[in-house]
Formats: sequence, C-alpha cells, structure tokens
Amino acid sequence: MQSSTIFTLAGLAALVNGHMKMKSPAPFDPSALNNSPLDASGSDFPCKFGSGYSATGGTTNTFALGSKQTLSFVGQATHGGGSCQVSITYDTTPTKDSKWKVIHSIEGGCPAKGVSGNMGDSADADDPFTYPYTIPSNIPAGKATIAWTWFNKVGNREMYMNCGALELTGTGGSQSDFDALPDMLVMNIAGKPTTLEGYDYAFADPGSSVEDNTSAGTVATCGTSGCTVGKSSSSGSGSSGSGSSAASSAAAATSAAASSAAAPASSAASSAGAGGVFITQSPSAAAPTSAAAAPTSAAASSAATSAAAATPTASAGSGSSTSSGSVLTGACSPEGTFNCMGSTYQQCASGQWSVAMQMASGTTCSAGQGTTLNIAAIGKRMVRFFKA
Repeated sequence: MQSSTIFTLAGLAALVNGHMKMKSPAPFDPSALNNSPLDASGSDFPCKFGSGYSATGGTTNTFALGSKQTLSFVGQATHGGGSCQVSITYDTTPTKDSKWKVIHSIEGGCPAKGVSGNMGDSADADDPFTYPYTIPSNIPAGKATIAWTWFNKVGNREMYMNCGALELTGTGGSQSDFDALPDMLVMNIAGKPTTLEGYDYAFADPGSSVEDNTSAGTVATCGTSGCTVGKSSSSGSGSSGSGSSAASSAAAATSAAASSAAAPASSAASSAGAGGVFITQSPSAAAPTSAAAAPTSAAASSAATSAAAATPTASAGSGSSTSSGSVLTGACSPEGTFNCMGSTYQQCASGQWSVAMQMASGTTCSAGQGTTLNIAAIGKRMVRFFKA
C-alpha cells in the first residue's frame, strides 16, 4: 500500500500530533510547546501561554536591525495553506494587553504553497516551504518577543500562534516608527470575527513588507471587523485578481452570512478538541467559494441565485450531482456522517451538509452515506477509510 499521504484530503481528520510549529525563529521552550492552535476561548492567548507553558527556556533569537531572516516550520498538517504574519512586542513576557506590531505579512500559501489539504501527518517532518522576511531597520534595539501567527485555509476556523525570545541589536531606531507599524490581526478566538473557509486571506492592513501568494478569484480580505470576499486595493502589493465580476458580486452577497455562520463551526471545533477533526463550515459560509469560481456569466448568475437562497453548492467545479450520487443540502444527522459521490464527498457538520469537496487526485470513494469514507486508488483494489 502506498504512503497514506496520497490520500490526505482537504477537510478530513488530522490528528493533533500532525499540526504545525514554528522552527525558526526559535520558540520558547520547544520541548514543552504543543502544536495545536490557540484555544477558541482565547484562554492561552498570546503565545499558547498556560498549562505549564510560559516565556521561558529555548534559544534567544539575536537579530540585527535590518537583517534578513527566515520563517520555517515543523509538521505536515498544513490545512491547505492560509495566511501568516510575523509580529514583535517589546514585552519579554507578553500578556493579553501586549502591543504586537506586524513586521511582515504572508498572504496565501503559508505554511505551504499549492497544497489543497495536508502534506501528511508527521509532527516531526520539516516543512519544505520557508519564507524570508526582514527585521525593520528603524525600530528600537533591545529585548523583545517575536511571534508567528497563522490563519488556516481549510478545516476548523483556527488561529495558531508561537512566540520566541528576541534581542534586537543595532542603533538608530525609534519608538514612533515601531508604533506606526500595523497591529497584529487576531481572529477566530475569544469572540473575534472568523475567517472564511477555503480562501486565501489578504490583510486589511498588512504593512509595507508583504509576500503575496494569493490566487485570483479565491481571496478574502480580513480585518478587525471580519472578512469580505475579494482583495482590498489597500491590502498586499499584488493586484486584486481578474475573477468574474458577476461571481464576485454573488460571493460578496453571501459574505455577511458566512461570517455569522462561522460561529457554530468554531464552537463545534472547540468541543471536538483543540486542532482535532476538521469540521467544515455551514453551507451558507461555504457558498462564496463556488460563486467566486463560476467560469461563465451564466454560471455566475446561477451562483448568485443560489447565494441569495443561502443553499450549498458543490465546490471544485462540480455541479449538484456526480456520476456516482447526488450532493445533499440542508439539515443533516448524525453529526460527522459522510456522503460520497465517487469523485467528491461531503460531511454532516454543525447540523448541515457541507459543500462537496474534491477527492485527492487518483482516488475515489464508495458512493453512499455512512460513518466511514471508504477510499480506493482508481484502478486498484486497495481501500482505506476515514471514520467520522
């Protein structure tokens, strides 16, 4: 049987031990740092402090002002990528009241580029993707704390945050230049607005140092008031994309519904355990993905009609049914039930059927509903299944 990594599917279960941790900059006490996201309640914000983990141990990152550095990770549960920020506070023991300022934003493709789900389930494998950034030359030298934050693209609506001790060396910086940097964005925890499932995230205020990996037509701009479909002209350094304007309008019409629908999914994710089973958002939250991807004006019109009715549509370009079955809509039970249509599948989450999601390349599932998703390589007899 081939490695299980070829069967990794966006939106399926990923064990906690497969999540991501910051490798560089070096985090506080790496042996005690677990790899789960921040608690949905915000109880361990910032930096996952609590339950015996604190701003102690580990290696101090000594960086010169103006120096080039590299952000890297350990783990394979990349959750389809997402967007990240590198931030600094001059508090050496950060608290909920610390002032975090962003020195670099990565919009889309972080912590992995071109990966639809996870790269595997190893907690110890090095992530092959790395991200360069530069320490500003005009901020004060001294002791500080550096942080990586991440909003994942697929799965539970989560926020990840790891921090490390920092000492900045050099001269010439000013506090006013530091204060002028954008604030670190906080979402998906402590009652803050939630990100939208399946989008690359542009930041409403990313700062002047930005790596733009967003894809046209699949971008949502996120700020303190939530996320809206499309790319704001003020975010990032790239263009806003060239997707269908009709489709963008249809997607925008449902973005408000998507934000309000995300709360039940976050609650379900919290009850399932930090960073545990992927739970897709309710159909009204997922609808913008299909609308934004509509390839023709007729399809965009159809997507707009569906969005207005707040009914789910199939993702990855599929219609309302496939050769092996039909996409289900509306309320469902029991929680976690799979519905397979051969080349696509969906799952009962938060009492609603999710959008249809594409099977991994070269695989198919056994049509029908059940508590397991039976997966086989096309043209092969070997079978693997995921339990709900």
